[in-house]
Amino acid sequence: MIIGCGRHGRIVAEAITQCGEFRVVGFADDDPAKRGTVLDGVPVVGPWQQSDEPLCFIAIGHNATRRRIFTELLRAGRQLITVISPTAYVSPHAQIGVGSVVLAGAVIQAGATVGEIVLVNAGAVVDHDAVVGDYAHLGLHSTVESFAKVAAGEWLAPGAVRLKNAVAG
Repeated sequence: MIIGCGRHGRIVAEAITQCGEFRVVGFADDDPAKRGTVLDGVPVVGPWQQSDEPLCFIAIGHNATRRRIFTELLRAGRQLITVISPTAYVSPHAQIGVGSVVLAGAVIQAGATVGEIVLVNAGAVVDHDAVVGDYAHLGLHSTVESFAKVAAGEWLAPGAVRLKNAVAG
C-alpha cells in the first residue's frame, strides 16, 4: 500500500513495480474525491487506517507529514518497506534506513548513511561517508559531498550541493 497518490506516489509505484520484489495493491489517500479512482492501473482507496495491508510506503514529499505518518504507522504495527530503483546505485557498504526511497539514477556511495523515511530524488548523489538525517528530502540532482551532513527533516533543493563544512539553515 502506497500512502499518497500524488506525483511522488506515481514515481514510487513505478520504482516498486520495476524492482519486482513487491506488488502495489493500492494507493491510500485522505482526499474523498480520489477514492474509487484508478491511478496508473492501481486503485485509490480511502485513508490508510481503513486498510489492513501490513506493508506500506509513505509517498508524501512534505517531510513533517511523512514523519507524522511514519510514527502513526509504527504505532499501528505496520511495516514500512524501503524502495531502491533498479537504476540507482547503492553501495553494499552504505546504509539506507527503513521507509526511504532512492529513485532512478541516484548514487549512494560506500560509507554513506541515509536515515529513515528519506526521499533521495532522481539523480541525487550521496558521496562516501556522508550522512543524511531521518525524513530529509534530497532534491533532483542534488549532491551531498563526502563527509557532509544533511540534518534530519532538511530539504536540499534540486541541484544544490551540500559541502562538508556547510552548516544547515
